[in-house]
Amino acid sequence: MPTDKETDWIYRESTKKLLMRLLLAGCAISVLLEFVLGGRKGKFDVDGWFGFYALLGFVSCTLMIFAAKGLGLWLKVPTNFYEDGKTDDNNPPPKKNIAKKVAKKSTKKKLAKKATRKMTKKREGGSR
Repeated sequence: MPTDKETDWIYRESTKKLLMRLLLAGCAISVLLEFVLGGRKGKFDVDGWFGFYALLGFVSCTLMIFAAKGLGLWLKVPTNFYEDGKTDDNNPPPKKNIAKKVAKKSTKKKLAKKATRKMTKKREGGSR
């Protein structure tokens, strides 16, 4: 039985080739349009060069890819990060009962507030 990856149109070799050809054609058209438009003046000397904006787009996209790769390495977590109770030798077991401790603290605070309200009512002479 074929998997979803085999049947999806985006994973077909013919689709990949078509998309690559469309991308290259679009890039070529955008650079060739500079010949037709010609006479474009930039604010600075650099942005008046032929193909400057195509080069700028390529460089900025490349830098974004490298930045994303770096962020991916920095933010990556182990594969068993969310598993509970399963550990290996390199990773210590996750701390358990943190939620229970937090719940106990909040319950204690609620009980203390309740007791404080009762004491103030008794001092004031009953309920209002």
